[in-house]
Amino acid sequence: QSGGSSMNYYLTCRSLTYAQRLSRTLDRAGIRNTVVRTPSGMSSEGCGYSVRIREELLSESMRVLRYSGMPPRKVFRVDSENNFQEVSA
Repeated sequence: QSGGSSMNYYLTCRSLTYAQRLSRTLDRAGIRNTVVRTPSGMSSEGCGYSVRIREELLSESMRVLRYSGMPPRKVFRVDSENNFQEVSA
């Protein structure tokens, strides 16, 4: 049962193609994720794409992506009120 308090993390990417590659890499590792437009204000470049994952999947996701040589550009934590904060992952 979801209390609605779970946070999402956005792994920002430099392009849609790169976001799709990250997503496929996570899919192969069995990690659920979604490719989304990066929320405005989160990216200094304006629009962009991110891979969204749930909080409990962050450490495994980062381990898989580092191992694959595909780090995200930045990582942001987003709470239920859509406040975001850059984190070092």
